[in-house]
Amino acid sequence: MNIQFETHSADDALILGEKIGRHLEAGDIVFLFGDLGAGKTTLTQGIARGLGVAKEEYVRSPTFTLVNQYKGKIPVFHIDLYRIESPHELEDLGLEEVFSSEGVSIVEWAEKLFTHEDASLPLLGIERWIEIHIKIEQKDSRKLDLKTRNMGSTEHPVFALH
Repeated sequence: MNIQFETHSADDALILGEKIGRHLEAGDIVFLFGDLGAGKTTLTQGIARGLGVAKEEYVRSPTFTLVNQYKGKIPVFHIDLYRIESPHELEDLGLEEVFSSEGVSIVEWAEKLFTHEDASLPLLGIERWIEIHIKIEQKDSRKLDLKTRNMGSTEHPVFALH
């Protein structure tokens, strides 16, 4: 399944993220792909709101801490792999626990989870995920392409976004 969206402002991205978040379930993993400044963190802020994280809670990119956890209807794990240099670093982080939890994991710079040898399956035992590719069109305009991977049927609530 493939769903495309367009946003024309940061507020649009927040609203779209909130809609996506309302359709996620415990155990879901969301991979975000996009250039620096594409709006991955802004989209994550909206997703967190949709998952019940309070608006007063500032959802910020965990570039230095790597993982931030927020309390929503279910736990939200915001992971930023920007500073990761190699697959070996990933293995030392213990992210398998996060990915196998009953929360929702949102991963910025998710391309770091894939190796050149096998670009079809991510590392760390992840078997099913949602990926969102964000492309900068103009200063404030973005095109987003949402795909599910290995999720089987169209029964997942995220398909209701279409």
